[in-house]
Amino acid sequence: MKPIITTIMALLVTCSAMAQVSGRAQTSGGQAASFATVTLHSNTDSTFTRSVLSNDAGEFIFSGISKDLYFISIKSLGYQTVRSVVFQLDDAHPTYNTGTLTLQPADRQLSEVVIRASKPVVRQQEGGLVVDAQASILTKGSTVMQVLARSPGVLVDVQTGAISLNGKSGVMLMIDGKLLRMPAAQANALLAGMQADNIDKIELLSTPPAKYDADGNAGLINIVTKKNKKRGMSGSVSVSAGYGRGEKLSGDANVTYNAGKLSLNGEYGYYRSKGYGLLLAEGTENVPLIGGQTEFHYNGQWKPTANSHNFGAGADYRLSTKTTIGGRFYVSKSAGQNKGHNFGNYLLPDSNLVFDSQLLGNTHSTYSHQNAYLQSILSAAQQLSIDLDHFGHQNNGITSVQSNFSNSLFAPTQRSLANSNINVWVAKADYSDALSKSLKLESGVKGTFTSSKSVAGIENLVNGQWQPIGAGTSNDLGTRENILAAYTTLALQVDSLTKISAGGRYEYSHNYTSHSLNAEFAVDRKVKKLFPSIFITRKLNATDELQLSYTERITRPSFNDLASYVSYNDPVSVFTGNPALKPTITRNLKLGYQLHDYVLNLVYSHDTNPILGVQALTGPTEGLVYLKPANADWQRNLTLQAVIPVKVASWWEMNYSLLAGWHQYRVSFFPSLLQKGYTSWSVNFTESFKLPKSFSAELSGNYYSSGYDSNLKIGGNGVINLGLKKELGNQNGTLQLSVADVFGTSFFRSHMGTLVTDSFNSNVHVQYRPESNGRPIFRLSYTRPLGISVKKQERKDGGNEERSRM
Repeated sequence: MKPIITTIMALLVTCSAMAQVSGRAQTSGGQAASFATVTLHSNTDSTFTRSVLSNDAGEFIFSGISKDLYFISIKSLGYQTVRSVVFQLDDAHPTYNTGTLTLQPADRQLSEVVIRASKPVVRQQEGGLVVDAQASILTKGSTVMQVLARSPGVLVDVQTGAISLNGKSGVMLMIDGKLLRMPAAQANALLAGMQADNIDKIELLSTPPAKYDADGNAGLINIVTKKNKKRGMSGSVSVSAGYGRGEKLSGDANVTYNAGKLSLNGEYGYYRSKGYGLLLAEGTENVPLIGGQTEFHYNGQWKPTANSHNFGAGADYRLSTKTTIGGRFYVSKSAGQNKGHNFGNYLLPDSNLVFDSQLLGNTHSTYSHQNAYLQSILSAAQQLSIDLDHFGHQNNGITSVQSNFSNSLFAPTQRSLANSNINVWVAKADYSDALSKSLKLESGVKGTFTSSKSVAGIENLVNGQWQPIGAGTSNDLGTRENILAAYTTLALQVDSLTKISAGGRYEYSHNYTSHSLNAEFAVDRKVKKLFPSIFITRKLNATDELQLSYTERITRPSFNDLASYVSYNDPVSVFTGNPALKPTITRNLKLGYQLHDYVLNLVYSHDTNPILGVQALTGPTEGLVYLKPANADWQRNLTLQAVIPVKVASWWEMNYSLLAGWHQYRVSFFPSLLQKGYTSWSVNFTESFKLPKSFSAELSGNYYSSGYDSNLKIGGNGVINLGLKKELGNQNGTLQLSVADVFGTSFFRSHMGTLVTDSFNSNVHVQYRPESNGRPIFRLSYTRPLGISVKKQERKDGGNEERSRM
């Protein structure tokens, strides 16, 4: 890393030593002409050489210029173009200052200017990519999880709900910059019940800067909701109905009242979905619990039903032109039912055991979030924000099992309990200060305090009484986690083309068990670490730039991962956690290049102790298969990502996101050492069409090549989606039809035991067919804006400033 940074710094010093041009632009009223377009021209033939935007103070600077005769032109909306005198740059005159150039108002002013521009679907920012969620026709009526699954580089495991980013697991989820500190399965259930209609954008931060939490070796996914700033009363209402193998219904209404100093908002959403899943498995496995090596065939059908009600409300009040306070409240209440029918047989040397069971699971959960904040502009250069948050999540679930299979630990009638209560309190303060025209400071402190209680286990019905099965199949766990963090970042604008942002985040975490039914699950772990980050950005011209960055991150095992639950899977296996899990430390080196709207990123990452998902391991009860997470030794990834937008015609636009990677990892918890290297690739695409009579259409899809995860080989998979939209006009809203998985190609295959022999001598082929396999999901949505706008009025009591901030 040091040689790379030294080389880059030498380049910057060399560029800074070349010729420079600087100056300032102002309006005829003496005010700074902020964000005016300043262009440097060669006087020889008046050709465009380079262009920059003036800063807040109207200042501009060009560096690294070759010797020649030049002049400068400055343009700004509503003003006449101003041109400087011609000047010479040579060895005797390596610098030139134009002084202050004044823009005069244009002779004719338009009473109203309406600017219509289409934002790119995907664009680059410091730390990762930004996806415009509302650019897709398929967004209406979808859940946040469904939109996330269609985002470039994001893969959602349809069986487990695990989310990976750019080929790596361990991604953390945020909503409006606030980390969802809850078990992954419950966070995914929350997103699966949230409607995407109110989502503005999704930030895919594979290498986040120091101001973000250091959690997540794959990075962060930040889901940003819409912010309505229209004056007066405004809002929208939308309804959606669809069908695949079951009905899909959703509705959403939101309203905002903005009176300038006071803003109030509220929302309500309802979501219901019936789904379907089919799991097919066959192979051989050594299961001592039922007699040793067996050949089995397994078929599991699941019919889940999800219902959720989501409420939200908030208020903002401007105490003065510099200080705003506010608060938010959000609650989501969900109820789910999952009916399952599993059947199969286990062929032993001297017998054939038939398995047939009916499962019925019911889950009730409540998620709530309360927030209070203060934002204050201390001076022209200084800003302060303070946030207080509380997150609460309660989950109560029970699954009953009726089975004819009694040749195991489990009686013909069993039940699986899973109850949890999680509370998270967060306090943070962020401060920024423009120390000079070229140097900016950002710093902050944050405290996160988590309390988690869970009761889980499997019980048999014996003589009319529910009885625990024994060690390793139940748990009563209380845990706590405290994280204290502080960060500082300095951003230096070296010249008009070069910016360096460097900082560090120090985190101290302590997670421990407050009580446990099983002493083996006791946890007391402290981690202290500094996470550095550096970003170097170099503009090549008005549209192109290079970026080099280095970041470090951590993935802490969740309390679920550390054994806060035990749940039934089948007669010979259970899901559980692993108290021996270690945190993952990740180091990322990234080189990014942007050419106009094209984005190219090359990222190398190294993970120490990466956390793998479900692994078949031994446990406290001899012969029982424990499906739990475990640490690999290390993992290396080299990925190349390209975002390619193409405008074929005024009515046809395309956007392609390509990802290719080389991966290598080592695992030592199997009886023999496993080390594997492989390549993979994926593509996401969107084709948008503007049709006559206010119609538009969209064709989108993705394909992921085959790959590996621990001792599992995963087959390739791809889907095609279609959307059609009609603008009804006259504020009558929009009507949209979407078809997910048009050709029913969503089909997932895997092979367990393909690389080394595990503890159970497994050689198992698994297929999973989700709801859309063989039957597309159709959805019809209607959205209409509502509102009464307030006309602008001249006010003498600071109204002009208020309006300028809207």
